[in-house]
Formats: sequence, structure tokens, C-alpha cells
Amino acid sequence: MESSLEYSELWSDCLPTDILGLISSRLVGGEYFVFRAVCKRWRTAPLKPPHPSLRVHDDDSPSPYLVTLRKKTGTVEFFHPMYNEVTHKKNIAILKGCRIRSAKGSWLLMSQGNHGMFFFNPHSNGIIELPNLLEEIGNYCCAWTFSSPPDSLDCFVVGFDFYGSPPLVCIIKVGDSTWKFHRPFNTQESFQLTGCNNPVFFEKNSVYVWGDEGNLGILNINENSSPTWEFYGKPFPSQKLSLIRKVYTAEDVDKGGMLVVFLTHKEGKVEVWRYKMMNESVLEREQITSLDDRTLFETNKSGNLRARLSVHVT
Repeated sequence: MESSLEYSELWSDCLPTDILGLISSRLVGGEYFVFRAVCKRWRTAPLKPPHPSLRVHDDDSPSPYLVTLRKKTGTVEFFHPMYNEVTHKKNIAILKGCRIRSAKGSWLLMSQGNHGMFFFNPHSNGIIELPNLLEEIGNYCCAWTFSSPPDSLDCFVVGFDFYGSPPLVCIIKVGDSTWKFHRPFNTQESFQLTGCNNPVFFEKNSVYVWGDEGNLGILNINENSSPTWEFYGKPFPSQKLSLIRKVYTAEDVDKGGMLVVFLTHKEGKVEVWRYKMMNESVLEREQITSLDDRTLFETNKSGNLRARLSVHVT
């Protein structure tokens, strides 16, 4: 472009504001910062997040929506973490009094009252019912997960109680009529999970759970028999544990294993560790300082690691 061309005549200065906003709504992470660096006009263009109807909880989306349920009203809010904005709300009467327990793909695992459990799809409003939990057990599990979307084959739902070492586990395969409850006895292992609310379900029906002392519990689901526990890693020093305020987990798809995010009592201090089984009996725990051009999105109910994005922890 000729150097004598006036700024006002630049093609980049002639695009309508609404078009610039539409373009920016399709960009994520580093792409958006490159867009802003083109010129002053593009830098000041209004930021318009994409409507959630385009890709709500799409596993292929580089930036998932975070869903909040207002329990008293049944209002579902869609929050876009890259734009720091609630982009859409839906009032769904059936969700009044419910809680989100876990999330995978487009599906949310919900609880209702002391015994009700079901799946809900906030994109299609689809519902898949589950049998009620037993009266004597109730919905006291602190952590839930499920293996795959409930409309697929072989979806298992697993809940973990607060108490026990290891804790009571409730399991159902979607399509079955009753829950199965398992409380291990006579174990020599010390393992509790009051601080982690989102276990990670891996292939081959294995669930990775972060223990309160920093060790790893792996629950192996056997369809025709009782589940079995395996425990790995030594406890963290008490001084280390005293610094941890909140724990989140996510599957590390590319490198294997599980990412564990520690929010500490020091303001703004976050640590990310990788837990990976090196062989059948050795657990490697490594603190990492980079996510290798990926972004980690975390809530109490699920964790997602996305590629092709600037590195930061949300």
C-alpha cells in the first residue's frame, strides 16, 4: 500500500463496525489479539461473543461455554470465558431446585432433591431419566462423573460419597433399572476425597480421583462384578497440603494422565501438576509451567483442555 495513502483511505478503516464485531466473534485467544493489532479502528471494535446456539459444550469447540444454573428460578446462564460475559439465558421450569453434578459434551448430569437424577441437554432441552437413588443412601455423593454422552452405548454414571477410606461408590449403566452401591472393606489404604469434585473418566472404564493427601486413586469399573480400587503415590508433605485451597482436574488427552490445578491460599497463586502412570505401578507427579499452546477451562463440575489457544488458566 502506498506510503502517501491517508489513514482514512485504508481499506481496514472502511469496514463497518458491525462487520468487525462479527469477525471478532469468530476469533479466540491469539487470533483475537492479532486482529486487534491490525489498526486502531479494529482495536476499538465492539467485541461480540458468538451466540451459544452455535456451539454449546461442543467438544470440538476451542472455547467451551460455562453453564450456571440458578437453582431457585431454573434459569440457565451461558458464560463465555474468553469474552468474560454471560451471552445468553434460558428459563427452564423443570430445572428449579436442581443441581449440576457433572458435564461432558452437550450433556449435564443433574440431581433433584435427595434421590432424583437425570441428564439434561441445554442445547436441545433433551432429558434422559435415571432411576432414583435408594432411600437409605440419598444424594449425598460429593463427586460425580460419567463415561460418555448418555445417548451413546455403554454410558456409566459414577458417584463418590464424602466418607470412607476409600469412599462408598454408586454406579449405574444408562438403561439399567437400579443403582449399585459398593463400600470397600478391610482396605489398608488411606484415601479420602473431600476436596475434589470432578473425577476424570478415562477409557477402559477407569476413573481417576485426586485424594485429599495428593495421592491418586483409580477406580476400575467392571460391568459384571464389583469395582476395584488402586492407589498410587505418596502423600504430599503437610506443609504443601496446607497451602491448597481448591482443586480442579482435567484429562490431559495429548500427553496422557490427568492435570491437577491447585488454587492456593496465596492470592493469584495457581499451580498445575500432571499425574501420569508411567507403568502399571509407578505414578509420576510433575509440576508444569506451560500448557504448550493450550488453554485449560475449569469449573467444579468438569475440566476441558483445548488446543490452538494462548496459554492461560481460567
